[in-house]
Amino acid sequence: MIDKLNHTAAIQSAQLRQLLSVSRISLLASISLAVFLAYIQWEMVPFTNLFIWCSLMVLASLLRASMVYLPQRYSMNDSAAVQAKLGNFRLGVIVAGAVWGSAGFLLYPADHPPYVMFLIFVLGGMTVGGVASFSTDRVSSLSFSALITLPLVVRLLVAGDHISLAMALAVLLYLGFMLIILWRINQNFIENVTLRLEAAAREDIVREGKERYRLLLSHLPVGIFHYDRNLVITYSNERFANMLRNTAERLVGLDMKLLKQQAILPSLNKALEGNMGYYEGHYLATFSDAEGWINMTCTPSRDAGGKIVGGIAIVQDVTERKLAEDKIKNLAFYDPLTDLPNRRLLLDRLQQALASSARSGKEGALLFIDLDNFKALNDTLGHDMGDLLLRQVAQRLTFCVREDDTVARLGGDEFVVMLEDLGEEDIEAAAQTEIIGEKILATLGQPYQLVTHEYRCTPSIGATLFKGHQLEKEELLKQADIAMYQAKKAGRNTVRFFDQQMQDAVTARVVLEGELRKALEKQQFQLHFQVQVDRANKPLGAEALLRWQHPTRGLVSPDLFIRVMEETDLILPIGQWVLDTTCAQLKAWQQNAQTRHLSLALNVSATQLHQADFVAQVQAAVLRHGINPVLLKLELTESMLLKNIEDTIKTMSALKEIGVQFALDDFGTGYSSLQYLSRLPLDQIKIDRSFVRDIASASSDKEIVGTIIAMAQNLYLDVIAEGVSTEEQRQFLMGTGCFHFQGYLFGAPVPITEFEANLKQD
Repeated sequence: MIDKLNHTAAIQSAQLRQLLSVSRISLLASISLAVFLAYIQWEMVPFTNLFIWCSLMVLASLLRASMVYLPQRYSMNDSAAVQAKLGNFRLGVIVAGAVWGSAGFLLYPADHPPYVMFLIFVLGGMTVGGVASFSTDRVSSLSFSALITLPLVVRLLVAGDHISLAMALAVLLYLGFMLIILWRINQNFIENVTLRLEAAAREDIVREGKERYRLLLSHLPVGIFHYDRNLVITYSNERFANMLRNTAERLVGLDMKLLKQQAILPSLNKALEGNMGYYEGHYLATFSDAEGWINMTCTPSRDAGGKIVGGIAIVQDVTERKLAEDKIKNLAFYDPLTDLPNRRLLLDRLQQALASSARSGKEGALLFIDLDNFKALNDTLGHDMGDLLLRQVAQRLTFCVREDDTVARLGGDEFVVMLEDLGEEDIEAAAQTEIIGEKILATLGQPYQLVTHEYRCTPSIGATLFKGHQLEKEELLKQADIAMYQAKKAGRNTVRFFDQQMQDAVTARVVLEGELRKALEKQQFQLHFQVQVDRANKPLGAEALLRWQHPTRGLVSPDLFIRVMEETDLILPIGQWVLDTTCAQLKAWQQNAQTRHLSLALNVSATQLHQADFVAQVQAAVLRHGINPVLLKLELTESMLLKNIEDTIKTMSALKEIGVQFALDDFGTGYSSLQYLSRLPLDQIKIDRSFVRDIASASSDKEIVGTIIAMAQNLYLDVIAEGVSTEEQRQFLMGTGCFHFQGYLFGAPVPITEFEANLKQD
């Protein structure tokens, strides 16, 4: 319906333009003929008739002139305005036709046949002129012709004579022929207008299609180019040109047979053969420095007859996607700090190495590498320096091995080197592994330059051999890890191979750690107290010793679990429990005159002492239980003084200010604490039991004990000997100047009830 209305409006607009274009000439012709007719008929018709007709003609001419000569205040694209204007024009034509038709009565000279013939001639001419002028509009031309001729026919019929009747018939025939001609002229006009409209519509569609296609090609997020059978580019959109950092104008005419990236030519040629061509890979531009990754699809281009005349290539720049995939792959399989393979990629390569070893019969090896004292570097110089060291270690490890070997970082300061294609015999493979391990030791042991700091770092290396699929890859890693811990226990900076006994020991340790955690939850720990006496055997206090009452194994020796506690986080909650229990016992003793003077000593681990809030923990325990802090003695070992000595002195001084006492336990077993002894706020030195045990027979132990006692006296420090089990040992110690003792000679470590009972008995 909309198309039909638009078509009608377009025809009416064309009709109106045509009518207006000939209206000036037809109007002038009409006025000229009217003047000529009035002049000829002047003397043959009554003046009144002539005046009336002339007046009507003037009015009709003015009406037509107003529509022709007045300014047009409408648009030809406004269908409503065109329709209204066409209606007005038709009205003017009808009025003009009626006026001319009235001449058949008003200007008809009945008694003068020549003048009648002249009138008929003029009116016939006007009919022809009307048909010629108004043929584009059937309504106007039909109305004009009929209104002119029909009144004349009526007048001739009224005359009644044979000539008049014949002339009336002739006029009717003439009118009929004119109408037929008019109809065909009008039909041709409408058909022409329709054809023009359809052609214009098709041109608009084609033009819009071309514009859409141009916009589509220009704004597509992919590159598109056309090429002929000679692989010469005939079209390129801007996106493709931008990919190559070029212009579309420069790309048109480019012979692609001359490209640097010849790998894309097979895909282009495949389209010329009538198939789809695909290419995905790297590209390198020929006439710019552009490069990246593309995904290209090529399809044939055919003419109207279906013949292949070239190809069309759709190119997508997938560089960002490729980089993202590489980044994801790198994050999934590589360590971001060192760019070494991570655990996931190592296990994958290890699986392949196991399969390769099974085929070749050659052995491989895993070296588990852990940096010694790495945590100390992070704590002193910061994690940035630690990261810098790890990167340098990664570079050195890569230098130490062959190209086909794998260096991986598992995390922290742990690295793994996987060696392949070693000897076929265990001895040969182990020798090759040992050589590489020693090379790694020497290389990693060289000084590192960490910005302005020169730093030395040694590794501990655990090694295990593999051949085929005898063991799972996780089991191999575990073996290498166990061997690495064996290297650390051997003094570090060494290589150790996996030992099954070590495996069994580690398994037992894991079980023990789990049981210790359960023991903490189920409160299986208790304190035993070993008395400390003076030379008169008078109790001075006691040392609180941790014991574990296992539900099935009974009382577990501290030698079996104390070290495990210190190497895990269990030492912190258990140490807090020991501190609280000790303070509670001191509070209980303060209520009794017999025990209120007794002190209690407890061992503090390095992990506890180096807590940021350790001073606050001790202060809180003292205040919570309301004890005299002078009676609380914290025992430290010499090994604790090797790290962070300044922080240790600061912590000890803060506790000394509130009265807490300090004893240096196991004195004489260390090797570097003597230089700090004068700076430490100590109250007492404990002579280690290893010197006391053979003091009666070993002259070297006597010398050492004498030196320790003399040094303590010079520093105004109290001395207590632990491990005293015989009277002979006691007498010697007293003779040397030691008057405080602890050992089985005076009492074994016992629960508090038994300890207090012994006090009452004494």
